[in-house]
Amino acid sequence: MLTHTDTAAARVRESWFNRSLSGRWCVLGWVAAATIFLGLVALCGAPSQGDAAESVYSTWAIAHGYLSCAYAPASSFHFPGIARPGPFIAPLWPLLSGGLAAMIGIGHSTPFPSQNALGPHCSTALVAMYHWSFRSSAIGQTVRLGYLSWLALMAGVVALLRACGRGRCGWEPTALVLLACIPAVWMPLVQFFHPQDLLAMGLALGSVACARRGWWAWAGILVALAITSQQFALLVAAPLIVIVPANRRVRFAAAAIAAAMLVIVPVVAVTSGRAFQAVVLGSGNTSTMAGIVGENHVPGALLVILSRILPIALSMVLARWALHRLGSAVFDPVPLLSLVATSLSFRLVFERNISYYFMALAVSLVLLDVVRGRIRWPLVVWLALVTPAFSAASWGFALTAEPWGIQWRECFPLMAMALAVVLVGFDSIGGRMRWNLVAWLIGVGMVIANLPPWAGTGLSHPLPTWFWQLGLLVAGVAMAVGPLVASARNDPGGVTCKWRGITVQSGRCFRTEAGSDLESIKS
Repeated sequence: MLTHTDTAAARVRESWFNRSLSGRWCVLGWVAAATIFLGLVALCGAPSQGDAAESVYSTWAIAHGYLSCAYAPASSFHFPGIARPGPFIAPLWPLLSGGLAAMIGIGHSTPFPSQNALGPHCSTALVAMYHWSFRSSAIGQTVRLGYLSWLALMAGVVALLRACGRGRCGWEPTALVLLACIPAVWMPLVQFFHPQDLLAMGLALGSVACARRGWWAWAGILVALAITSQQFALLVAAPLIVIVPANRRVRFAAAAIAAAMLVIVPVVAVTSGRAFQAVVLGSGNTSTMAGIVGENHVPGALLVILSRILPIALSMVLARWALHRLGSAVFDPVPLLSLVATSLSFRLVFERNISYYFMALAVSLVLLDVVRGRIRWPLVVWLALVTPAFSAASWGFALTAEPWGIQWRECFPLMAMALAVVLVGFDSIGGRMRWNLVAWLIGVGMVIANLPPWAGTGLSHPLPTWFWQLGLLVAGVAMAVGPLVASARNDPGGVTCKWRGITVQSGRCFRTEAGSDLESIKS
């Protein structure tokens, strides 16, 4: 039971979080969050070179004006494992990083291979660029461009918070700093080199922010660009196309198609169609078999249906249900973010490659709690379990990895378990019990059993990847969909809103920020 002192303290905290901030303080919050993120990634050894070969060859070809070789054909040359190219990623990140590499002059001290060296139809381009990268030491500078993907994610977060009424106040820097400190958000850079995931998430959040404001053309453009960065953004586009107002659907779809074609068509045309597979499938079509479907050896055709098509279909069904139950109140901040978070969680159900895939769900769950005005303990516990189960620390196979990264991976569960024991002890003394902390204690204990010094002994019984995927997924989906279900149950439908000239029925309307044209009137 909360005491009067607890209630007063909660009101003080709420007052601080909701206090308006000047532009200067907002900028300081952005700088602080960026510094924390870059510092923590650097402490773990800077962006990993693992999976960098999926994008750096494209980056180098574009940076030196050989766009036709950005998606070069496979070579029989025996590349070292970490430098083996392909499967290539979608084109947006290589285009951006290639432009940046050209501006900065990465590797320009060493002559880049000539057209003759790249071979007819780029047949020897990968081998030539591989040897050039060693002579020029370009790989280290190229992967450090991945730091800039944080700026895209930060911009998307700020845009979304401001569209939901949580921007320009204490919640804005709090959300950014919290995200910068979460290891699950580092995973696309530290565990493997996937800056395109952070870029896609930032663009997708920007699209949701535009949808909140009724800027449907911009919403379509941003979500299309997100898809050309990483295809999981389809799980944001799918519910948006369902809930968009009927008289705005054509505008949304046309803008999205135009933006996507502007990126895709030139790249596919100039590479003689070799970029098409990367546009459609990205780099996820690998031989790695882990998780629920991977460890059960699901065949190829069924695997594509389960891991790619089914999540999109489920997200559209959920969006249709939400629209039916809430009407236009589905655009209220909490239901909208809950819908997006749940849709993104569907990616993990039948995905065969996980670990850094938890980034999108972690970001959306944090933002959902920020918009609701409180950070839930179950979310803290969930984030703490994702870290040891799918560690963000460097594994040591990348040239940039720090040796202490593996030690950090082994020590973190011990620290987390000690913290859980302390918190459970305090709860026991206070005469209460938070069962989510007990679950955390048990979960971390199971992680520790698979790490030294117990690993490989009779005390250790390694758990399959699907066990962690299933357990974390169920909890993540529950936290994501819970606010949406609660909104559907509690929606009074008693307010009529006028939003950009469109009259809609909504459970609750409020002005998102000064100067907005969102008005609410009694029904």
